Amino acid sequence: RENLIARAGYYHSIGRPDFAEYSSGLTLPDTENLPSGNNRITVNNVGLKAWSAKSTKVRLEYYFERVGQISIGAFQRDFENFFGSTVFNATPAFLALYGLDPTTYDPYDVVTKHNLQSTVRMTGLEFDYKQALTFLPPWARGVQVFANASALRATGEGASNFAGYVPRTASWGVSLTRPKYNVRMNWNYRGRQRGGVVTGVNGFQYSQPRTTVDLNAEWQVRKNIGLYLSAQNIFNVPEVLLRYGPDTPGYARRYQVTTYGVQLSAGLKGSF
Repeated sequence: RENLIARAGYYHSIGRPDFAEYSSGLTLPDTENLPSGNNRITVNNVGLKAWSAKSTKVRLEYYFERVGQISIGAFQRDFENFFGSTVFNATPAFLALYGLDPTTYDPYDVVTKHNLQSTVRMTGLEFDYKQALTFLPPWARGVQVFANASALRATGEGASNFAGYVPRTASWGVSLTRPKYNVRMNWNYRGRQRGGVVTGVNGFQYSQPRTTVDLNAEWQVRKNIGLYLSAQNIFNVPEVLLRYGPDTPGYARRYQVTTYGVQLSAGLKGSF
């Protein structure tokens, strides 16, 4: 039968720094190959505290009778003591603390992590849908469709420190399931993803939005033996990296294009 369900939850979580932060490591700039080399002193902060987050999540779900569901959800997560990066000039006191020669390292900046004093907020929306198309004629029985999407947004002083997350993602597809075989085709979309800081352009590295298509098929030869075929990224869509800042012209933003080719795998599987 059809059901409409509302869910809500409140959660509390913590996150500790990487273990390497407690090793008091120090990375010095490459003084022989500047400006192409590293031009900052990087130091780990052993006094970095764990962050804590309070999350609120709501979700509304609707179930179709025996054939699928559709749902939409939203969440808000507030981080306290979140990790941020800070840059300062190498002072005589800092250089003396680490035993560094001022004549060599005084011109360089120091980069390290610290706990932000203000709250950082992450908000998001989620959508999910799947359904068996039982209204189709008998020759098309076994067809199912699905789609899901998510959107994330970080705000606050430390929002720029959320490197690596993908603000927009989506996937959708169709499958055909029969007693002897099944075939599935999936589309996967990843929006622009921001990576780490690139000091040479006073900006960041980004992964360009990308949509790939995967195809999977299985055939049941006998009760306990089957054949399978998997093809990833069947249209061989490349991965494009961009590096740019506020003053980088459009023609100079593309940094790297990687083509992996279509990834194929096939085999025999069974249970005995």
